[in-house]
Amino acid sequence: MPRINLLIADDVGLGKTIEAGLIKSELLIRRRVQRILILTPASLRLQWRDEMWSKFSLRYDVIDRDSTLRLKRSLGIDANPWRSCPRIISSYYYLKQPDVLEQFRSACRTPEGSPHLPWDLLVVDEVHNLMPAPIGEDSELCKMLRLIAPQFEHRLFLTATPHNGHTRCFSGLLELLDPVRFSRTDELKPAERERVKQIVIRRLKREINARTKPPRFCTRKPPQAVMLNFSPAELRLIQAVGRLRAKVRSVIASESKKRRLAGTFALEILGKRLLSGPVTFADSWRRCKLGLAEEEPAGDNDVVAAEKTVHEDTADDREYQQREATASAVIGAWLKALAADIEDEILRPTRPSRD
Repeated sequence: MPRINLLIADDVGLGKTIEAGLIKSELLIRRRVQRILILTPASLRLQWRDEMWSKFSLRYDVIDRDSTLRLKRSLGIDANPWRSCPRIISSYYYLKQPDVLEQFRSACRTPEGSPHLPWDLLVVDEVHNLMPAPIGEDSELCKMLRLIAPQFEHRLFLTATPHNGHTRCFSGLLELLDPVRFSRTDELKPAERERVKQIVIRRLKREINARTKPPRFCTRKPPQAVMLNFSPAELRLIQAVGRLRAKVRSVIASESKKRRLAGTFALEILGKRLLSGPVTFADSWRRCKLGLAEEEPAGDNDVVAAEKTVHEDTADDREYQQREATASAVIGAWLKALAADIEDEILRPTRPSRD
């Protein structure tokens, strides 16, 4: 292929990482690429680095806040990791941050009239996380990918779930991969379907099993429901939280869009903490009560800021839990403005349901 634009959509466990490594090695041997960027979820960065070294003897630098600070201490305050390292692995949640994205764009500047693009190869793992939205505004991750993709000569997208049921999302992803062949549409035409076959590689475990004896992979059984038995105390807690969520929704139903979004996040955090377990929820509720005791209520902007902090990528589970706990205090302070309307739901003792 004169330009490598491929969506590798093999089933989970069939070696998409190795396939991408084989392609990169071949391009390097042929001297067709030098500067390579691999974007992954934060939890997979070290796995990618180790795989590339152990399987292909290729060294990659992992770029994050800490590595950037170390580079600046070593080379000076103006050092740019996106310019200093030829082969990079980074988290796309990290790259989407405004200051980091601006630093990346500054490293993409080329001399005027140059026929070469700043980067040679872009690899995006779990690319379904960056897929365009079916309706409305695209996510920040999708906007980031749309902004940086034109800086690369070759592109490899990896995902086990390439299609989410919305043709507009799938075609939008193909447009990000190869804007010459594809454009975002609600329905793929026959000619476009033929072009899909040229750039999408899809293998399933059942196809491998059909060609191997004995089968290499187990047969997946249909899911079965597991009954959950809650204690009377757990049921009372669930019902109490349900009443609070319903009351908050009704109170803010006629408020501004920003206030409704803030309320949605507040209820989402409380729901997640409840699903984590009674002890986790008890800690969050204690922090909410501390927020309710603040002199001044928190505004919608405070909740939006807390939401951004919670959704920022981190590979440290303890740090993520701390962020959620901090957000609980902000939510409590935000609920203070609704205290008069939700006082019964906050203070009413939980009683067993007659049902």
